[in-house]
Amino acid sequence: MHLIVITEIVVQLFFINHALRNNKPRHWLYILLIPWAGFIIYFFTEFNREEEKDNTQTQPVGLPAGCKLAYTSRGKLFHLSQNSPLEQIQSPFGQKIIDQTVRIHQKSEWKTKGSGSYFGGSVLWGVDQVKTDTIKVNITSVTRCPDDSRLFYVLETDSSGGLFEYDYSTNEEKRLFHKERFIAKDLDINRETRELVCSEQFSNGTSNIILISEDGKDRRELTQGDSIDDCPSWMPGNERRILFQSAGVARNQAGYAVGRGATAVQALDLDKNLMTTVLEDSRYDFLQPHISVDGFLYYIRRPYEQNQYRPETAVMDFLLFPFRLLRAVFHYLNFFSLVYSQKPLTTASGPDIRGDDLKTIVLKGKVINAEKALNTGTRILGVPSLVPSSWELIRREENGNEEVLAKNVAAFDIGHNGTIIYSNGYGVFTLDNQKRQKLIVRDKLIEDVVIG
Repeated sequence: MHLIVITEIVVQLFFINHALRNNKPRHWLYILLIPWAGFIIYFFTEFNREEEKDNTQTQPVGLPAGCKLAYTSRGKLFHLSQNSPLEQIQSPFGQKIIDQTVRIHQKSEWKTKGSGSYFGGSVLWGVDQVKTDTIKVNITSVTRCPDDSRLFYVLETDSSGGLFEYDYSTNEEKRLFHKERFIAKDLDINRETRELVCSEQFSNGTSNIILISEDGKDRRELTQGDSIDDCPSWMPGNERRILFQSAGVARNQAGYAVGRGATAVQALDLDKNLMTTVLEDSRYDFLQPHISVDGFLYYIRRPYEQNQYRPETAVMDFLLFPFRLLRAVFHYLNFFSLVYSQKPLTTASGPDIRGDDLKTIVLKGKVINAEKALNTGTRILGVPSLVPSSWELIRREENGNEEVLAKNVAAFDIGHNGTIIYSNGYGVFTLDNQKRQKLIVRDKLIEDVVIG
């Protein structure tokens, strides 16, 4: 009798672990708690079930005539034009940071010797050699100068950041400015004045819009306060006006950020120093606002979700506590196995951990399960979507009429000739006047796209 009970518990734990690893809907965890019947149902309905996927292999069609594309993915910058294939743009400054890190490690290489000792060598200190792909040198945002071959981008390291100019016709990089603890994103350039705007991030959870001159010498804050101001974009015309998204920060009595309000669209007139609210709704977040040459307002709309600790979450935390405790104990023992025997408890060689295999990422203020999206996300022309279908690209007329142009939109841009491109996180697409989609390029975890 005891053997039957032990067998039932072991099998139950196995299937609960399978459900958690494969991001199955939460109701399966309740079902699996039912003795025997739960995992039998799960076995025949989910365990051996192949997810239906659209395996259509759509080949990229390339860029529209006269267009150039730049995008960021996993902290790297890529460029594509009709005259040149897709290529990664390497930052000489970023490479210098990597080389300096390697040299510092080589000077301290005595710490990695003596691997036969339990308390020395690479097991205790980390690795035998520096893995350069783990050194943080990320390009977080990019924008294009509309009339020449220059790109502007923000580069971020562990301790500092800066704004750089890159001429891809000569492959030359120019550092405009560089300072400690500079973290920024959402670059955009004024077609007439060549001024740049971006969103600077701060450690207290807020962000402000800053204005930067073309040479990088003059910088000033345009917005302040306890808010998250992101995604500035210049409005067409001779007046110096920008659109940006803004959300208030909610804090507890101790001053810690515990949430944020719905994201609204604001307009700022730099010459008149006047700010107005363009669009707000407590039910939605309005992201990445743009006004195109046709005068329409474009933005990403997604449902506003307030962070709440719901009763069902408390119940699940209580029920899953024993399994989480066992997992913590396992990883604790696995650490000592690595230290003393240089072998994990799972496999002889250990898991292959790479920077591209991120399980979760933060995109536009939301935690996204990238692993789940890759396996089960809605596919567009055979490309899985990183974000859900509730992230919609909207075109809004002056009279308030709205039209949904695309779904599963993680980022988008509008060219000066009206060309619309967007990314679903794993691919970049174009949209024609009939909302027909064409695939331009595939990649992983695409965060920012720019067309020129």
